[in-house]
Amino acid sequence: MDLTAGMFALAIGLGIALAAALGAIAQSRAISGAVEAIARQPEAGGRIFTSLIIGLALIETLVIYTLLVTGIFMKGQLDDVIKAKYGADKVKAVQAEDDYNKAKGGAH
Repeated sequence: MDLTAGMFALAIGLGIALAAALGAIAQSRAISGAVEAIARQPEAGGRIFTSLIIGLALIETLVIYTLLVTGIFMKGQLDDVIKAKYGADKVKAVQAEDDYNKAKGGAH
């Protein structure tokens, strides 16, 4: 693996960590605000709770999108690293093996 691939992997790791950390901070602030609102108006607790759950789901979705997008980028980068190191034939062989395992119903 060359320096470019290593830096790319580091950037992806930092991106995921940053998304998870900021998502956790946003969720904690949302929960804190909801608890304070319920303490001020207990009769509105049900509506506040519903809004809180929807908001938390949307925040978590952003973190999951980050994981998904970085996974897609990492897969493309790994293919490039394998091509550079072993040649395009190795990538085709690995992809053919993946297709075969999927057709069989799982990897072995």
